[in-house]
Order: sequence, then structure tokens, then C-alpha cells
Amino acid sequence: MADRDAIIREFQQALEAIKTSQPQFAFDREGRPGAIAAIRGALPLMERELFDAVMEDCECELAATREAMVQMLTKAS
Repeated sequence: MADRDAIIREFQQALEAIKTSQPQFAFDREGRPGAIAAIRGALPLMERELFDAVMEDCECELAATREAMVQMLTKAS
């Protein structure tokens, strides 16, 4: 578990460094919920459900990708 926690901390530090290294890697995690809520609120009900499903799918893919990377690094160490 200690290796896993260290890997996650190192990943977060690397992500922050990459985020500010070049414009194509910049993202605004803190501002994202407000932007998503604004878009969601502007959509009719049917499209909101589809939008929510797509957003959830993207979040699941990112979580799975992060977990796969941590597992690979944990096994390698």
C-alpha cells in the first residue's frame, strides 16, 4: 500500500508539472464542474441524459486508465 500511495503522489506531481508545461496539456479541474453544470442546464431533458451518460463514461475511462497505470507501476516496483 505504501508503494501505491507513493506512486499516486508521484503521478499527481507529474500531472501538475505536465499541466503547466505546454498549452495543449492545460486543464481546469476546478472550473470544470461549473462549466459542465452550465452546459447541462442549457440542454433539453433528453439531451441532458445523453450528456450525463457520456460524461460518466469519460470519467470511468479516466479512472480505469489511472488505475491500470498505478497497477502496472506497483508491479514494476
